Amino acid sequence: MAFVVIYGTKQVSDLSKQATVYTEKAASVAESAIRAVQIVQAFGLFEQLSEEHVHHLRSALRIGIRKSVAGAVMLGSVYFVAYATNALAFWYGDRLRDGSAEAGTIYAVVFLILDASFVVGSFGPFIQTFAMAAAAGAAVLDVLDHPTSDIDVYSPKGKPAESVHFEKDLVLSSVSFVYPARPTVRILDSIDLRIKSGQVTGLVGPSGSGKVSIILWET
Repeated sequence: MAFVVIYGTKQVSDLSKQATVYTEKAASVAESAIRAVQIVQAFGLFEQLSEEHVHHLRSALRIGIRKSVAGAVMLGSVYFVAYATNALAFWYGDRLRDGSAEAGTIYAVVFLILDASFVVGSFGPFIQTFAMAAAAGAAVLDVLDHPTSDIDVYSPKGKPAESVHFEKDLVLSSVSFVYPARPTVRILDSIDLRIKSGQVTGLVGPSGSGKVSIILWET
């Protein structure tokens, strides 16, 4: 019983994490498309973004089905072990009956095992819920246990620009950046960028890709 619960809970927890990843990707695509609907319409990206959104949802659905199957197999295995234990008790009790054991003793032991099995089996419907809670808790612990970033966002080093009218090119060389509230996510990860003076440069990308961070870094 312990083996079934431990192994089954691990499987359900892992599949729950995978389904959550694909669901978050689908939500991110939809959110970015809605926020930048004018750009999406201008460049005709409706079909492409819709296919990407549906692809992530289908992946989440497939993993969700596997998670449900794993939970059902785990629950069925719990009840199988419980009733198989009763069958084993009856069989072994029948063998002892030819000796010194009496029928009343055999039935008493079997009914005690049966009661214990029902008590343990009553936890069956909640096992999958516990597994999902464990998956959510593991995600939180991953964030809490993440090593501290080597980027000091509060560092006073650096020379601020005196004017926003630049006569020379703007050059970013191996620039990395993280927000204080999200130290585990690098908004800029060792990017190299050259913006020539006197020309208009556009930064295009989905929400959270670092457009505003590059602008703030330059100014």
